[in-house]
This record gives sequence, structure tokens and C-alpha cells, in this order.
Amino acid sequence: MITLSEVAEAAGVSRSAVSKALLGGGGKTTKVSEKNIIRIRETAARLGYRPNLLAQRLANKRQDIIGVIIDSQCCGLYNNIMSTIEHLTFSSGCRLQVGLVHDSYDAIKKYVDDLLGYNIQSVICLAHYYSFAEQIPPLFKPFKNALFISKPMTEKKFSFVSPDYYAIFYEAVEYLLKLNHRRIVFAKTNYDTYDARVRAQAFHDAHRAYGVEYVEEQIYKENAGEIDTPELMDRFLSDILPLKPDALILGNGIAINWCIRKLRERNLRVPEDISIIGMDDWSGSQAMTPSITVMNNNYREIARQAVQLIQENAKNETPQIKEIFIRGQLVLGESCTRK
Repeated sequence: MITLSEVAEAAGVSRSAVSKALLGGGGKTTKVSEKNIIRIRETAARLGYRPNLLAQRLANKRQDIIGVIIDSQCCGLYNNIMSTIEHLTFSSGCRLQVGLVHDSYDAIKKYVDDLLGYNIQSVICLAHYYSFAEQIPPLFKPFKNALFISKPMTEKKFSFVSPDYYAIFYEAVEYLLKLNHRRIVFAKTNYDTYDARVRAQAFHDAHRAYGVEYVEEQIYKENAGEIDTPELMDRFLSDILPLKPDALILGNGIAINWCIRKLRERNLRVPEDISIIGMDDWSGSQAMTPSITVMNNNYREIARQAVQLIQENAKNETPQIKEIFIRGQLVLGESCTRK
């Protein structure tokens, strides 16, 4: 790689003159004539000089790069948020440096170290709901401007933009209760994250508000992940069908597809025998037969507010800590019916 010093020697000028002509550096006291600027630039082109963009960025602490750490196996909601963040940041003249991880504290820490090493000041974290969730937020304290998507699992103050998991889940349970469902099963599995906790609370609060009792087994807490394989779905149904459920609240579209198929194998129909609501919206939910009632978490607004907040805070010497919840909406399909 050709250096500034080599260009300076070939052009017969000082290194500071070359820095001024090529990079705008050299300090206020460095003066370079137009004739020398032309000679320096011609010499640099002849030698094949290319500026070291990383070195410039480290020296100038530029704010046009935003770090992002995201789970490589994230749900559809986070994929949509990520895609929209990418579009909005690029449109505003910024770019993303992305780290992909999955369920690994060491991998997250290494990406954090990399971003800090590149002197990136702003970072968005979309990978923090794991069994070690409480260990992740402290990793982001050294950043001037850190933002989480969904509320992090810590009592310390961090900025975040999150779906209002409680409100949309309460609305979904309330909708089923209004349809006279009295044996709703929520597939929480064994997650102990913020979103799982508030959904369980909403499940409880909605039943209490309508004076409907439920047994604890109606919140399914087994170690079954997203229940997105035929084997896991068979296990789930074998566990919960003795409760005689009249409605199920499941996670993603794959789980719901398997559920409908496995229910049919057991001579149960959706929605005639069991209604279904999905906890996340996806593009094909309304194309299914029956179309699926889903919780739309308003990913576009989450991404918009996240980009707006992190770019505003990048300009501030002392970034503001903001906690933002975005309200979603229930998208009605044909998968629920009155009992």
C-alpha cells in the first residue's frame, strides 16, 4: 500500500502538504498552492495511492457508520426491523457494520470489541434475549450511543425501542374471551425474557378482567423452542389436548402451519374446533386457508423510531436515554370463531 510519505517524497513536498491536498488534513497552518495540489494528486494517481478509510475514520471519529449486532436465526419480526433499519440508514447517508451471532456470549463480546476497536460510536443490538440475557447490556456501556431493540434484561438504563408486547397480547386474549373461548393455551415454552414475561402477565390480567379462571398448564412452559418441527408439534399437542383447549396462541408461521396439519391428523379443525392466533405477523398469514389472525407488531415504526433516536443521539455530547414502546394491532383472519 502506498503511503502519504511515499507520495510526498515522489512529489518533492512535505507529508503535511500531501495530507492537505488529498485528505483535507495537515492542520490550519499548512498552505498548499494550487500548482502543488495538482502535482500531488497526479503523483498519487501515478503511484496508485488509495486512502486508508479505516485510519481516517479512527482519527476523525466519523458518525456515518452504525454498528448492528443481530441474531442470525432471529424471528420474522426482527428480520423485518433489520431490513427497514438498513433501508432508512442508507437513505440518510449512513451505513451499517453488521455482526451475526446466535446464542453465544463470546461472539457478541467479540463483535462489541471489534466495533469499539473501529471507534464506532453508535450501535444497535437486536441479539440479547438468551439464557445469559442479563450479561449482555454491560457489554454496551463503553459505547457513547447504544440502542436496544426490545427492552433489555437489566435494571440499568439503556435506550430501547420495543414492541408493546403487553398491549397487543392483552388485546389478542381479550378478543378470544369475547368470542367465548374459555380454555386458551399460550405456547410460552420455557423462555424467561421480557417479552415472554409481559405476555404471561397480559394472559393473566385479561382472564382476571373477564372473570375467567384458568389453570397454570394453559401457559405451556416446556423446553420446546419455537415448536416449529413436526416432532415438537406432536409433543406440544399431546401435552395440551388433554386440557381440551378451544384456542391456541402460537409463535411463528411455521409453527402454525405444522399445528393446523397435525390437528387435522387428529380430526380437529381450525377454527371450528380450535381457534388460532399468531404472535407475529408474516406476509403469508392472510394467504393461508384459513387466513390467520395475527399480532402485527408495527415493525416499520419500530425501525423508524430506532434510526431517528440513534441518529439524534449521535449528534449529542450526552445522548438521551429514551424508552419507547410501539403499539401494534390485531390483524383479523379466519382462524378464530365464536364458541
